[in-house]
Amino acid sequence: MKLKDLALQLGGKVHGNGELEITGIKDLEHHSLVDAKSIYYVASKKYLAKHPKAKDVQIALTIESLAENFPNAIIVSESDSKVKFIHIISMFEKKPSYTVQVSPKASIHPSAKIGKNVTIMDFAVIQENVIVGDNCVIYPNVVLEPNVELGEGTVIKSGVIIYYNCKLGKNNLIHSNTVIGADGFGFYDHSGVRYKVPQIGNVVIGDEVEMGAHCTVDRAALESTTIGNHTKFDDHVHIGHNCRVGNYVYIAGATVLAGSVTIEDGCFLAGQSAVAEHLTMKKGSILMGLSGLTEDSKEKTAYFGIPARPALEMHRIHTSLGMIPDVVKDFQKRQKD
Repeated sequence: MKLKDLALQLGGKVHGNGELEITGIKDLEHHSLVDAKSIYYVASKKYLAKHPKAKDVQIALTIESLAENFPNAIIVSESDSKVKFIHIISMFEKKPSYTVQVSPKASIHPSAKIGKNVTIMDFAVIQENVIVGDNCVIYPNVVLEPNVELGEGTVIKSGVIIYYNCKLGKNNLIHSNTVIGADGFGFYDHSGVRYKVPQIGNVVIGDEVEMGAHCTVDRAALESTTIGNHTKFDDHVHIGHNCRVGNYVYIAGATVLAGSVTIEDGCFLAGQSAVAEHLTMKKGSILMGLSGLTEDSKEKTAYFGIPARPALEMHRIHTSLGMIPDVVKDFQKRQKD
């Protein structure tokens, strides 16, 4: 692709030779030599100063104030340079292509309703009364149990299991070996007997949701465990039964929500964090990595620590911790004196 053609698609301005051929996009951090035919994203003075190899870049996606640092560039506005970078990545992405067809090796119950332009690959299992919307892609070894519904454009990767009665909206992407709708963790001990509490609810997922590999979302005990629109999960995320996860939520890897947790819109949960049962993370709040939330959060407030407290408060606590040895030493000296 020529530099000028790529600039035109991005709505950017050419600096240098617009006839240059671009063969790919690369990252300065992972190569010892700069590729003269690849484009690099350098859109801040900090990034430019951090990477000595940036001076060798021949083709850059950058902003007006940095353009003179490069012999050739596409200049975009600072406010949406990251979005333009994402667009370039998508242009060079080499996704595998599949013929739209239903494999004869798939097991599809006669009562299932399959939409138009659906791809179902080898050894997928589609059980009774399943509804698969138009343009869905179902990879090998997926299991859709009775009464599951998939909205149009949803992609289900290999090894995913979606239990009975669960419903997914449009344009979702569920990565391999994720399980949606397993039983919630409900038991009751009485007079020496351990009773399993039946989990008769389901899971309802909105539109444009992405779940990483090996995630688990438990079905509700009575109603629905819900995941809102545009919410994104990393790998190894667990959502307990009866949880309510809102719209535009980010949940990073190895994070756990206990049962009946509510995560309101726009929250961010960093890696290896946890939220105790029946709590609410209020709109726009943040739980930092390796933290455990044990009380409801406040809106648009960052928390960290175990138990998690507002970040500013926890910073003061951590600062004080460093003083404890001196305080103890002084106390012991005073006692001796």
